[in-house]
Amino acid sequence: MNTISSKINFVLISFLIFSNYSIAQLTTSTAMTPTQMVQNVLLGSGITATNITYSGAALSRGTFNGAASNIGLASGVIMSSGDIANACGPNNQSGISTSNSLLGDADLDIIMSPTLSYDAAVIEFDFVPTSDTVKFRYVFGSDEYMEFVSSIPGGINDGFGFFISGPGITGPFANNAKNIALVPGTSLPVTMFNLNLNNNSAYYFDNGDGFGSGTAPNGLTVQYDGFTKPLTAITQVQCGQTYHIKLAIADGGDGIIDSGVFLEAGSFASTGNVFMSSSTSFGGNVNSNNDTMMYEGCGSASILFDRGINNLAVADTFYYSLSGTATNGLDFSMIGDSVYFAPGQATANVIVNSLPDVLVEGTETVTFSVYVASPCNGNDTISLTLYILDSPPMTISLNNDTTLGCPTNSLALSAVGHGGVGIGNCNYVWANTTSTSNTINVNPTVTTTYYVTISDTCGNSATDSVKVTVVPYTPLQLSFNNDTIICGGNEVLLNSDVTGGRPAYIYSWSPNVTLSDSVTVAPAYPTTYMLTITDACNHTVSDSMHITVYPIHADFSHTFSTNQTVQFINESIGAVSYFWNFGDGSQDSTSTETNPIHFYPNDGSYLVTLISTNIEGCADTIILPVVVLPDFYFYYPNAFTPNNNENNDVYRGYGSGIKTYHMSIFDRWGEKLFETTDINTGWDGTYKGVKLSEGIYICKFELTGFHFEEKYYIGHVNLIR
Repeated sequence: MNTISSKINFVLISFLIFSNYSIAQLTTSTAMTPTQMVQNVLLGSGITATNITYSGAALSRGTFNGAASNIGLASGVIMSSGDIANACGPNNQSGISTSNSLLGDADLDIIMSPTLSYDAAVIEFDFVPTSDTVKFRYVFGSDEYMEFVSSIPGGINDGFGFFISGPGITGPFANNAKNIALVPGTSLPVTMFNLNLNNNSAYYFDNGDGFGSGTAPNGLTVQYDGFTKPLTAITQVQCGQTYHIKLAIADGGDGIIDSGVFLEAGSFASTGNVFMSSSTSFGGNVNSNNDTMMYEGCGSASILFDRGINNLAVADTFYYSLSGTATNGLDFSMIGDSVYFAPGQATANVIVNSLPDVLVEGTETVTFSVYVASPCNGNDTISLTLYILDSPPMTISLNNDTTLGCPTNSLALSAVGHGGVGIGNCNYVWANTTSTSNTINVNPTVTTTYYVTISDTCGNSATDSVKVTVVPYTPLQLSFNNDTIICGGNEVLLNSDVTGGRPAYIYSWSPNVTLSDSVTVAPAYPTTYMLTITDACNHTVSDSMHITVYPIHADFSHTFSTNQTVQFINESIGAVSYFWNFGDGSQDSTSTETNPIHFYPNDGSYLVTLISTNIEGCADTIILPVVVLPDFYFYYPNAFTPNNNENNDVYRGYGSGIKTYHMSIFDRWGEKLFETTDINTGWDGTYKGVKLSEGIYICKFELTGFHFEEKYYIGHVNLIR
């Protein structure tokens, strides 16, 4: 075996050791140098490489282990526009990102046009092929899928390219290179825009959106929201000539949210007259996402041998050898050591079926090796390795046992499977139901235990149960007041008695008079009160009562016909009989008249009571004050003797019921000698301190009473000394 074949065996051994460390998801490592990544991992048979260089961030290149993931490749080299560690699952973020603040790549700018590239990671090397063809397998993934897929010019368009230059190759890129990372059957470069869930979707795998709300379940092993299925980059070359290849990836439009490209270990090859490839499936013919991985006792692989288009006219037989840790006929179905091509037949298949042995052995391998002749007059060995994994044990996460306190409660029971094979395609079977969903809604009337069994595509299964305890429920009942009749102004206690149901209760009244279970009301008019009780189970019960009101309203006003004679005006509503008490204790201080008249012998303030009664015998009482003033009278004398004998020394007016008073004294020529507004203040017969002589003087009085208009009096007064 030559040096190139030894490199392949080294990669396989390294991968098997690493897979024993973790098979739960995709893993990555930056431990290798770029030269080691190319020489020890990427290169396959028929290739020698020199002048290996790398430009980009150290965390953007490394190796990966994808044997137990759904990336589709068992192992190899990974390059990222951010951090290769961000590719590792599960898919629990919608936009994982590392910005390296680096420049882009001019060739990638052409592919992404008009979008510019950022954070480029680039591996370049020279190589010499030993046949007329060079090819390798790869997967492109991105966390930009599908949220940022757009056809808007200048938008987000992460991409990559494999640029080959050398003899016989002409292209639009630097050094006349051409890009061989193309959408199958087209000349389109593989980018987010050109290959996604909507465009060329046959080559795309939807891995969820990181939120759990995408068009597919979130993947458990890879973080990226989407990635291509394994694709092949291939081109014609001239054997023995020197070529140059640049492997590049970058962010498009900005430097955030990572993308990555996975290059299969040992697949960068240039073999002679035969190529090998494989595809695998689980039980039930469910296609595997990884075309070199099977599960023990559940899965098969189809090894495709392709002898190309040369020498198809003759029959041929290719012999292969088997190696690895799995045993032919024990761990997989017995197969021979050769594949036969009839005349005109370009391809042939060997089927490998995994067999159960009920042993926990870890990952086992089956390696096919074919010794082939090189078109450059050399010989080489090409190899392909299959991986047989133990089926991960299955478990179920189910609701905890729970209690239903309300008879109409609907409970959602949700089962989530863990482990197993192809967990996204699990089957769920609920005992005593026809449901095959992972979630069911139950509404038991008695305590019930629900059982669910989950099985994967390989027939592995697990069972769990949940007990739903139903607490007996007594129907909600309400006792409420009967309809009643009241007199207007009277009060009624509305009281409820609630039994059954599930506390706490909510009381809702109409009209809205309270939030508690009872209330005292005094409606002024007939009213229907509705009470609705709602318990903790949201059950309701209602009752109502009607209160008939016999209205009665006592009221009156009054006027004075004289200062001491009062006319009472009955303003009661709804009454047919009346009883008055005028409050002065006189012989006629009560009356049953409708609008009585009462004379108050004495002035003063009195409380007048009116009791009005309607035809139903309902009474209402009103008590109002009435202020009685004395009757109006007034006189003034026609003479006075101001001689200081304390008898008739001053002149003034006299009376009662007087509200305002103004007296003026004039001489016969009209000169005002004296005036006062106090009825108790008189004129002493002087003017400016000088005693006036005897004679006739003019007096004038201006008066108002409490209930009458103004009064005017003009007369004469005789001053006698």
